Amino acid sequence: MQTADIATLARTIDAVPTITVTFPTAKKITGLGSTSLWKLGKEKRIEIVHVGRRALITVRSLEKLLLPTTDAPQLRRRGRPRKISNTTVAP
Repeated sequence: MQTADIATLARTIDAVPTITVTFPTAKKITGLGSTSLWKLGKEKRIEIVHVGRRALITVRSLEKLLLPTTDAPQLRRRGRPRKISNTTVAP
């Protein structure tokens, strides 16, 4: 390969957007720890892709998690649901 071909190839590779990141990179991006990232993956809030024995996190799912949205999902309450009383108080 000629030097010009290698330089062109390097520019092309740098221009391709990153699809996935490793856990150490995701930790640096988000500021979260490994345990928190694995927990988010288990809860399906981020997408974890396994390639062989390697686990990668999709950048799209990290962006979805970190970027503000207009319609925030309603958080599930833990524990037993409360009873709703349908009785009305007579005046």
